[in-house]
Amino acid sequence: MMRFQFPPENPADAGPGHRSRLYERFVDLLPVVTYASLLWCISVFLLIYRATNEGGEVSVLMVKLGATAKYELAHGQWWGMIASAFIHVKLWHLAFNMYWLVKLGTLMERGLGSLKTAAFFVVAAFVSTTYQLEIGGYGIGFSGVVYAMAGFMWGAWPRYTGFLEGFTYRTLRFFLIWQGICFLLSMGNIIPVGNTAHISGMLFGFLLGMWAHKGTKLGWHWFTASIAMTGGAVTIVLKYLLG
Repeated sequence: MMRFQFPPENPADAGPGHRSRLYERFVDLLPVVTYASLLWCISVFLLIYRATNEGGEVSVLMVKLGATAKYELAHGQWWGMIASAFIHVKLWHLAFNMYWLVKLGTLMERGLGSLKTAAFFVVAAFVSTTYQLEIGGYGIGFSGVVYAMAGFMWGAWPRYTGFLEGFTYRTLRFFLIWQGICFLLSMGNIIPVGNTAHISGMLFGFLLGMWAHKGTKLGWHWFTASIAMTGGAVTIVLKYLLG
């Protein structure tokens, strides 16, 4: 039976479970991948901001930086399915995503290491951006990766209890409530939100998190589902590249 647990509010309540341990703090290290991603996002934002103030061709610049709609994808800009995640136009959008990037990204990097975190960022960006483009329309921003990190920690915390240092039930509840608010903002045409990127990102992260929690032998179906989801994104991209 496939079961998962909500994270506790208090890390001390983690408790022993299947392939888990009592709450254990992750080692401290310099989260170079998280800070590099932060710097990339801020640099791109400043380039767009300067072009906007100077009356430059902002849309052309954004495409060069990786903003990818179906037209650009059909003309070979497949790498934009990753680069789009690092583009922000509004300051509030950047601030929101960068806050959670630092809060969750540093924690993930301390728990998994820099190489695995880098791979996670790249694949989560690709998956969430691709499904957003295909199902929810053109979108930019790091929120798909942010939701993927939240999903991963949701699934993996019983084994990687150090995530509870910054990801508790209150954090998960915030993400779920905020997603509900995002639906309302979109339905009311108040703010365009990449809801598909949020949902696909969280689902992808959760599947990988459950695999990390259960292990390869007992969690093979979770891993298979994450591979299938990634394969679906690859298929979408190939459809435009070859079509």
